[in-house]
Amino acid sequence: MEILSQIGIIVLFILSGILGRLGGRAKDDSWYDFASRSWVRDWLCPLIIILSLCLSMGFHWSYVLVYILTALSLTTYWQFLFKEDNLWFSGFMCGLGLLPLIFMGIYVWAIILRAVILGVVWGCLNKYLPPAGVGGKKRIILWRRDIVEEFLRYASIVILI
Repeated sequence: MEILSQIGIIVLFILSGILGRLGGRAKDDSWYDFASRSWVRDWLCPLIIILSLCLSMGFHWSYVLVYILTALSLTTYWQFLFKEDNLWFSGFMCGLGLLPLIFMGIYVWAIILRAVILGVVWGCLNKYLPPAGVGGKKRIILWRRDIVEEFLRYASIVILI
């Protein structure tokens, strides 16, 4: 049973990355443009977090609060506070979405540590991935920089549980 949970979390990790990317991409008349809306990222990625928590720890009522806090944290990159997108702070705040897990006995320091790690991961992805080059032609392995960054950003919220 444990191996099935681990496989399920890997599938959810990939699905969260895909939905995060879809929610951030521009519409370009592709067949999947219906999923290219920010609500897909903001409200479905937190649902994936809840599913991965259920797989690893069973259901708990505090997951409802985790869902709400995480979804709200994903609706902004805090530009109203910093005058530009701040992915360092945004990742940190997304990580704090797990604070209601203290009702399950999870240590506050563990949640804050995860929030710091998410902040560093999100900020470093944004700052240190190689630039896209002229016209976005430069690739990282097979994908454009924006695809790699957004996929890894939203996949990290699941894998770091």
